Amino acid sequence: MKKLQSIFLTLLIGLSLNSSAESMPIFDSHSHYSLADSQALSPKEIRQRYDRNHIIGALISSTPTSKTELLYQAMPNRIIPFLSLYRTKANKPNWMLDLTTLNTLETKLDHFPYQGVGEFHIFKQDVYSPVLTQVIKTAQKRNLMIMIHGDAEIVDQIFKLAPKTTVIWAHLGTQPTPEFLSQVFKRHPTHLYMDTSVRDTLFINETNQLKPEWRTFFIQHQDKLLAAVDTFSTQRWLKFDDAVSKIRLWLEQLPKPVAEKIAYQNALNLFHPSK
Repeated sequence: MKKLQSIFLTLLIGLSLNSSAESMPIFDSHSHYSLADSQALSPKEIRQRYDRNHIIGALISSTPTSKTELLYQAMPNRIIPFLSLYRTKANKPNWMLDLTTLNTLETKLDHFPYQGVGEFHIFKQDVYSPVLTQVIKTAQKRNLMIMIHGDAEIVDQIFKLAPKTTVIWAHLGTQPTPEFLSQVFKRHPTHLYMDTSVRDTLFINETNQLKPEWRTFFIQHQDKLLAAVDTFSTQRWLKFDDAVSKIRLWLEQLPKPVAEKIAYQNALNLFHPSK
């Protein structure tokens, strides 16, 4: 942990020396670098986007997962690699029904220092999927994190099967209201984190002011929230600067200690050095 924090602190200081005083570092805790992205933007161009936006680190998964490995190899001190379960985009809606999903899971985890599994999409109708169960057990056995894009029922099931596994719930879940999310945090106060990706417009009103209910939520749960961009398409990468600006818009309206936790400190505390 200390090694990782030292690496990112070095990046943080280096970026700060070349940035304006008001540019808070951000750790992008949910993004992708898939085939189309790699064809449009080289790792060097990704690094340039990170540098000018003061992104000190990023959690990356991709389809195919070899592209995550490529980006990690280009920036091993900056990228947190997660293993995608999709062979192609066509697997996204049905991976949990296909037992062949499990065929190469252990091999891929042996081959590369992934720190988690996901992001994977799964919703409440598939909560008892035997493939999901095996993925959860594998993550638990290997002490890996899980990132899900899905319903609260999936979160509950993961903690039922593996109560000490760390779960990152993408996009503040599928029912992103402060009241509902606070209830889920109450059920799972220790190992659940939520990322804020692509929910930025929910947080502000028509005059770009942070809504009071979200301000309260961010302050109450400041230790378990992670800022994130989610480069879900190549267009998102091409508009990366704008996406980061929208995140800063609401972060900068929070008390500075709270904003710093959500922007990057929680991520530094959560992600471990590669083994």
